[in-house]
Amino acid sequence: MSDTVETWKKRVASWRASGQTAEAFSEGRPWSPKTLRWWSSRLGREHARTPPVIRVAQLVRSAPAERGAVVVEVLDARVRITVEAGAPAESVSAVLAILVPREAS
Repeated sequence: MSDTVETWKKRVASWRASGQTAEAFSEGRPWSPKTLRWWSSRLGREHARTPPVIRVAQLVRSAPAERGAVVVEVLDARVRITVEAGAPAESVSAVLAILVPREAS
């Protein structure tokens, strides 16, 4: 990404965070409110065209010989977790939540 685009991303983010109008935010700065709004629009369109990141995970049930093992596959990575008998369900859930986080809706 070019330095110009990065610069305008920061400027637009600062403007949005300020709560000011484009005119008020641009006052005394080396760009016009029209240019600020144009970049905001352009960056918004680019963001809308960016495909969402889809995380794929598969929870594999272990075979009876591997009782207590949990295998999590995320894309090309594979993690095996052995759950000891009597392990608190909350602890197991917390570990799985870290390994396979749910995407925000």
